[in-house]
Amino acid sequence: MTDFSVPQRMGFGAFVIYFLKFFRLTFNASIIYMAYTLFQSDGDLTKTILKIAAIVGCTTIFALILASLAIFQMKFHVEDGNLIYRHNLISRATTTIPLSRIHTLRTRQGLLYRLFDLRGVLFDTLAAKEEEIELVLSESDWQSLLTRIERQELTQSAVSNMPPAYNPSSFIEFSNKDLVFDALCQNHLKGMVILGGFVSVIFNTLSDFSENSIELIEGYIKSHFDQFALSVTGVALIMACTYIVSLVLWLGKVLLRYYNLSLTYNSKMLTFSHGLFSRLSSRFTRDKICTVWIKLNYFEKRFGLSTIALRQALNSSAKKEDDNLKIYGRDHYDFFLSWWLGQDYGQEADIATAKSGKGVISRSLLSDVLLSSVAIAVLWHFGLYVWTILPATYLLAGIPKGILTMRHSHITLKESYLIVNNGCFAETKNYLKYDNIEVVRVTRTPLSRFTGRVSLSISTTGTTFTVRSLRQEQAMNIYELLLAKPQK
Repeated sequence: MTDFSVPQRMGFGAFVIYFLKFFRLTFNASIIYMAYTLFQSDGDLTKTILKIAAIVGCTTIFALILASLAIFQMKFHVEDGNLIYRHNLISRATTTIPLSRIHTLRTRQGLLYRLFDLRGVLFDTLAAKEEEIELVLSESDWQSLLTRIERQELTQSAVSNMPPAYNPSSFIEFSNKDLVFDALCQNHLKGMVILGGFVSVIFNTLSDFSENSIELIEGYIKSHFDQFALSVTGVALIMACTYIVSLVLWLGKVLLRYYNLSLTYNSKMLTFSHGLFSRLSSRFTRDKICTVWIKLNYFEKRFGLSTIALRQALNSSAKKEDDNLKIYGRDHYDFFLSWWLGQDYGQEADIATAKSGKGVISRSLLSDVLLSSVAIAVLWHFGLYVWTILPATYLLAGIPKGILTMRHSHITLKESYLIVNNGCFAETKNYLKYDNIEVVRVTRTPLSRFTGRVSLSISTTGTTFTVRSLRQEQAMNIYELLLAKPQK
C-alpha cells in the first residue's frame, strides 16, 4: 500500500491492461485487411498464413509501443489535498484535481482487471473535460487512495464548521428478478437502437470489402432471388423475429451492466457496485446530488416498479447518457428521497403549484404535423395514395401523446424542495432542492398577451427543466418564490 506522496507510474498490471486495449483497437483496424487477404488468396495457404501472421505481429508490436508510451508518459501523486497528473511526452502538461472537488468516483473491473487484482478509477468533477484519464491501480492502492479522499472530505467538513457525524454503513442488494422485470417494462425501441447499431457495424464492414467481393454477393442474391421472395406471413415472421432479437439484446445490455446491483450507504455517501463480467462502481456524496429523477410508466405503476437516477452537475456526469447509473427494479424511490431530502419529506405541505395548459398539446404535435405533411405530400406526388394512411395514422397517434404530455406537465413547490413533473407516455418526476437552483426564467411569446400563458425554466448545475403553457400569474408567483429560495 502506498500513500501517493511521491510521483509514480502505474505498474506492470496497468501495462498489460493498456496493451490489451491498444491491441484490440489495432486488431479491429487490421481485421478488414486480413479478410481481404483471405479473399484475394491465390490458393497458396502457406503464403496467406505468413501474411496474416505478419499483420498480427505488426499489430502486437504497435500495441506494445502504444502501451509503453501510455504508461511512461504519465506520473501521478497526491500533494496538499490534490491529485496531480503529469502527462504528455512532447508538451508536458500538469492536471490538478482537488480531492474535495471530486463529485463522483467511478471504477470498473473487467475480467482482466480481476485477474490482475486491478481497478480502473475515473474521477468526475465540475471542470469541463475533453478527455478522461483512467488510473489503473491495485486493489490495495485503490483503498489507500479512497482513504485519502475520504479524509480530505472530513477535513473540508471541519473547515466548514460542520463536524462530521457518526455514519455507520448499511448494505442493500437489489433483486436481479426485479431488474429483468423492469427492463421488460421499458421502451422496447431501445432494443431496436441496439440492433440498429449491430446492423450499422455490419454494413460498414461490408462496405469496406472489395468491389469484386460485393459483386460476387450481389450475383448470388440475384441468382437465388426467388428463394428470398416472401409472403405477407413471411414478412410478419421476420418482423416478429427482429423484435425478439432486439428485446434479447436490450435485456442482455441491462444484465451485463446492472447484474447483482448492490448499495453501501451511510448518511453522507452512496456507493453502488454492479455488472456481470465487468464490475463497475459509482460513488455519490449527498451534498453533490442536484436532482433525483424518477420515471413511472404504466407497467411500472401496475407492477410496483420504477426507474431511478441520481443526477449531478452536467460536467461531473459520464460522457454518454447510457454511461450514467440508472436503478431498475422494485419501487425504491421512497428510500432515496428519504435519504436525500429527509425522513419527513412526504409530510411537507404544498407552497404553490401550477399545471400546463392545452398549449402543450399543440407544441408536442408541431413536429408530427410537419413530418406527416411532408410525407403525405411526397407520397401523393408519386401517386402512392394508399400509403398516405401511414403518416396520417402517425399524426393521429400523436394526439394522445400530446394529451398525456399536458397531464404530466406541472410543478409543485414544497417547503424545502420542489417537484417538476414531465414526460409523455411515462410520468417523470424530478426532485430538486432550492439550494441547487442556479437560474430561473419566465419566457413569453407573442401569443402570451392573448393566451395569458408563459413558460417557466429552472436550471441547476446538471439540468434545465421547462414547464410550458402556465398561467402567467401562477408562473410569476412561483418565479418570485424561487428567487427567494425558501429554506426548510
